[in-house]
Parts: sequence; structure tokens; C-alpha cells
Amino acid sequence: MIRTEIRKILTWKKLLCLLGFGILYFLLFIRPYVNIHPGSYHQTADIAEAITDKYGVSISPEEYEKMKSEAPEKGISAIDRMIAENALFQEYGFHTFQEFNLGSESLTPDEDTALWMEIYDSFSDAEVSEEFTRTIEINVYDMFLDSYRTEALQENGSANGTSVYKDLDDLQRQRVLERNREEVFTILPSVILEDNFQVLQFWSVFVIIGVIFMILPYMVQENQNEMPSLQYCCRKGRGYYLRKLEAGLITSLAVIGISIVFYLITAKINRVTDFWNASASSFSSGYIGWFPWSIGTMSVMSILFTAMMAAGAGMILFAVTRHCRNYISAIALALPLVILAGCYGAFFILDFAEITRGKYMVPMISAVVLGLGVLANLVQYMAEKKRNID
Repeated sequence: MIRTEIRKILTWKKLLCLLGFGILYFLLFIRPYVNIHPGSYHQTADIAEAITDKYGVSISPEEYEKMKSEAPEKGISAIDRMIAENALFQEYGFHTFQEFNLGSESLTPDEDTALWMEIYDSFSDAEVSEEFTRTIEINVYDMFLDSYRTEALQENGSANGTSVYKDLDDLQRQRVLERNREEVFTILPSVILEDNFQVLQFWSVFVIIGVIFMILPYMVQENQNEMPSLQYCCRKGRGYYLRKLEAGLITSLAVIGISIVFYLITAKINRVTDFWNASASSFSSGYIGWFPWSIGTMSVMSILFTAMMAAGAGMILFAVTRHCRNYISAIALALPLVILAGCYGAFFILDFAEITRGKYMVPMISAVVLGLGVLANLVQYMAEKKRNID
């Protein structure tokens, strides 16, 4: 019986529609945060990984001094000399390639193109690429060293114990001081944490909507086929509601499971798995969370709470569309859940468990939605047991 209901839910038409929607959703929302091609993102990860291999997961103040002494020297390259002598670059206040690279955002597209043409008139693509690599390496090292000095060594003397946040309350400052005892000394590039948050944000919305998409047509079709009435033809039919609910839950878990595999693939591409055990509240992450979690643990908890939300949303939809016979009314009932999914990703999974947010907000919301789903179906099941069909 359950297999039959699962087959009703997992039709080829719905699976192909969900796949098509998933591909489009990925291209529109998630793809910008999946770093497939080589570039500054992967170079930053390579440098952080090399530092970890050399000095260990946790960097002591003594190892910081050694890392500082072994940092790549800036020096003056041929491109730097050309920029220093070029009147057009001088007009914009650029004296080195590094200054130009960091300040190019303030230029108009035409100004930026004109300056690049000056460089490419004198140097080959390979020489410019090599200079880019050198500049990125210097910038990344400078970023790590500056972050360590301000966050781990506390050279700025902030009363909050961090330069990342201001105006913290006593509970938040207590958490920062706890983080400064151990977690702060680990290394985690901020770009990896930020892009992982972005992926999880949009991933969570897709999972919840995916579950809704599988449940809604099934309930409407069942009602159009008069299945709620047929289930009372025999005593055994009284348990039909629970079997349908079980089939819906199994299908929801299947959608969640496949989505988790997809997330893990993106995490592998984005190098999140390379820093899986690194503290999310490290000196270089630009983030401090309420809990002493690694980026891996934080990702797993985000997935867990999203799964709870998706299962709860699916059960709520199952209960409220129990007697919907047309798609318009069913979609109207599902719309608040879709809006909830968007808000959940944008306001709760993004920067999950950060100290500027409610400490237990995400677990509470997920538990409430799941609890409402269970309660709604319990009430509905008790009503179905007593219902008479004329």
C-alpha cells in the first residue's frame, strides 16, 4: 500500500519538472556562489591550506611571528615600475599594480579599460597573469596577518574582544571571550564561510519548496479521484490516512536526501570540505557564532534544521490540503509556506547562529514548524477516524 502511494507521488512527470526547476534554480541563485574555475577564491584556499599544513590547525603567537617573517615580499615588479612611471596611472593616484587592483572598483568601466590597455600594451597575458597571482598571494597573506593581529593578539585593545562587531551586550561579549581562548587561533578564509552561507541559504529554500511541490499535486489528485471517500469502504481503510502520510514523509526524506548530496558536491567544489574541522569563529573568518562549532558542524546543523522545516512544511500542507479538489485553492494554501521558506533562508540560515542574532531562533522555528505539522496531522487523523461518509 505504501509503495503504491509513493509511486503516485513520485511520477516521472513530477520528477522531470522538479529536475528542470532545480537546474534553473541552481543557475539563477546557487551557481554564482559555486567556484568552479581557478581564481582568487581557490588561491586563497590554497594559501590557507598550505599554512595549515605547515603550522597546524591552530596557529600560536610564536608561529604567527614565523609566518610573518616567511610571508612573500612585495618587492617591485616590472609592471609596478611601469605603473609608477605612467602619467595616466599617476592621474588616478596608482603607483603599484596592487594599488590599482585594490582601487579599480572606484573607476568607471571606460577608465578601467583604458588603464588595462596601458598594461597590456607593454606586457603579455602570461606576465599579467603572473603579476595577478603574486598580488593575490600578497593580499591574502596581509589579510591573514592583519586579522590575526587584531583578533588573536588583540592589538587594537577592543573592549568587545573583537574588531568584527561593535556594541555587544554582556552575553555576546562573554561568548567572544570564550572564543578568544581557543577557537580564534584556527584559520578559515572568510570567502569560504561566506559562500557556504550563501549556498546553504538558497539550498534550504529549494529543499522546502521541493517537498511542497511533491506533496501538493498528490493531495489534489487524490481528492479529485474521491480517494478520501473510498477509504471508508472497509474497516482497514480507516488507516489509509496514516499510510498516505507515511508515503508523503518518505518522499519528503528522499527529496531532502538527494538535495543533501547536491549540497555536499557544491561543498567539495567550494573547498568547504578542506576546512571541515576549522572553527567557524576563527581569526580570519569575519564571523563569530554562538556555538563553538566548526564550519562542518555548522553546515550539518543547518541541514538538520532545514530538514525539520521541510518535513514540517510538508506535513502542514498534507493536512490543510486534505480536502482540496482544485489546484488554485491548494496553491493559495501552500503560498504562506513558500513565503516562509524564502524568509527562513534569507533571515535565518544566512549567517546562521551569528552572535548578533537570536541564539536559539533557528532551532525554535524549525521545531515549531515540525511540531505544527505533527499536531495538524494528529488532529486531522482523529477527525478522519470519526468521520462518516454518507
